[in-house]
Formats: sequence, C-alpha cells, structure tokens
Amino acid sequence: MSRKLKPEPKLSVAKRQPPRWQRERNITVIIWIIFSLAIVLALGLVGYWTYGNYFGVWHKPVAKIQYADGNETTLSMDYFVKMLRLYVISSQQTEFDTTTYPYEILNDLEDGELVYHEVPKLGIQVTPEELAEEINGYLINLANLDGNETDGNVTHSQEELDALYQNWLNMVRLSASEYGRAVYITMLRSKLDDYFKAQVPAEAEQVHVHAIKLDTEEQANSTWERLNNGEDFAALARELSQDENSKQNGGDLGWVPRGILGTVADEVAFNLAIGNISQPFATSTGYFVIKVSEKAESMEIPDAYKEIIWGNAAEQWLREQRDASVIEEYLDQDRVNWAVERIQ
Repeated sequence: MSRKLKPEPKLSVAKRQPPRWQRERNITVIIWIIFSLAIVLALGLVGYWTYGNYFGVWHKPVAKIQYADGNETTLSMDYFVKMLRLYVISSQQTEFDTTTYPYEILNDLEDGELVYHEVPKLGIQVTPEELAEEINGYLINLANLDGNETDGNVTHSQEELDALYQNWLNMVRLSASEYGRAVYITMLRSKLDDYFKAQVPAEAEQVHVHAIKLDTEEQANSTWERLNNGEDFAALARELSQDENSKQNGGDLGWVPRGILGTVADEVAFNLAIGNISQPFATSTGYFVIKVSEKAESMEIPDAYKEIIWGNAAEQWLREQRDASVIEEYLDQDRVNWAVERIQ
C-alpha cells in the first residue's frame, strides 16, 4: 500500500508597505480632494440659492393667459417689474399702497395683453407712423418744450427727439421695443374706444325713469308694499332713496336710453308699461324699485350719455374676452415686495 504524500504548504509573502512619506502624501491628496469637493458643493449650493432667489425670480411667471383661440401669453416677473416702474414714473407717484396698486397694475397688464391679442381681429391696427407720432408728441409734452411757445408750428429736429427718447428710455429703464410695445397697446385701447364710439347712434329708444334705491332686499320689499298701498312714489323717493343725486327730485332720472342703467335695470325699464311700478330687483349697486312715466321710440341721445354707452360697451367687450380666456395669476405679497424693491 502506497503512502500518500501530504501537500506542501503554500508560502505567503508579506505585502510590502509603501514608505511612510508616500503614505502621508496619499493622505494629503485625499484630504485636498475632499476639501475641494466640499468647496465645489458649497459654491454650487450658494449659486443655486442665488439663482433661485434673485436671478431665477426674474423669469418666474406672475400671470399666464390662455386665449380662446388656444394661444398663450406668459407675463414674467421681469416684465412686471419694468411695467410697474413705467406706471409709477409716468404717473409721477412718489409712494403707493403695495397691498393694492401692484395687483391693479397686473390686472391692467392682463387687459392690455387681451387687447393686444384680440383687438386686431376687429380690423383695428396702429401703424408705425402713428406710433412714432404718439411717442414724439408725448416726449415733447413731457419735456415741456412747447409749453410757452406762441407759434403752434414750432418743430423740433429728429436729433432733439432722439435725444429726448433716449433720456426717457434711460429713466424708465426700457428698450425702445419694450416701450414701443407698451405705447402700441395704449393706442390700441384708445382705438377700441373709438370703435365703440362710432357704433353709438344719434337717436335711440328711451324711457322716462323714476327710481328708488335701497340698501337691502327687506327695505326694497317694504317700499314696494307701501307703493302698492297707494303712497306717492316721489315722496317715498325723497324719504328712502339712497341715491343722493336723484332723491331730491323725487327719484326722477329723466329720459334714459338703453345702455345707461345697466343690463338688469334696462331689461326691467324697457319692458315696464307706462305708469307701472316694477317689483324690487337687485343690481351690483343695490336694490331698486322703478317707475316709467313716458316712452319714446326714438329720441336724440345727449353727448354725456353717448360717452357712457360706448364706455360700457368697451368694458363689456373686455369682460367677454376675460371670460373667454383662462387667466392664472401667481403674484403674491412676497413677490410684490420683491418687485417693489427693484423699481427704484
């Protein structure tokens, strides 16, 4: 029987350690790498915070408008700050209520974008020549160059106008295209008014209206019952009406065409028979009981009423554009405060 041989034991050789100086150098390199990464990370965090809290805010939206045709406009903080500054400087305000005024400006900017997008569909345009003339006229008035002139034909050179324009742009901190667009929108709004002015007829159906304005539904119902019991309309108007302009006249509003009283009151007045008293009805300004004493199928409209009619028509058109669009607002008091600090 043969004898089994035991396997020879494997020999292990101890790994050679690097010299001490090399180990210390490696540790130093690692420490520097960690330190460098920490600095890069810190700078990155600082940069991210700075961008997010300063530079990034300029690009954040304050409002988005989605029009009925599917197009969309975004108003950025950058645009809002520029326009807020323009409104403040143009109105020569030294101070304003930061809890209300910036929100009013945002609302007006939204209306301006609706006008910019929708008014050209009515065939209304502003030509480059009209825009230049409007800007030049404003600059001349602003500089008061013609304030004391006796000759109405005094002209100013293009160089003078260019210098005035550049000074104004520097003051409001806008580019020529930014300011030009703002003026363009203003002119479109003015032409929209002219559009509705042209649609007001010289004559229209009118009614002679007497009204009693009350604050509450209970007061209106009580007044109506007293009228039904035979009390005099004019006497009750003098006693109860909250409309200071008409109560002394016994509630007599005179002859009124459509478009003056408002949608609800117009509907009641023009469908009410002569001599009849309406049931109480509510409007945005209060409760009313009215009486119609006369009617005319066609009567000349006074100029004061024409202005109200076209003004109401323009406002109604703008409300319709708002209703047809989707408007999202992101402005809050923190963003307002941030913007106000940067218009100085």
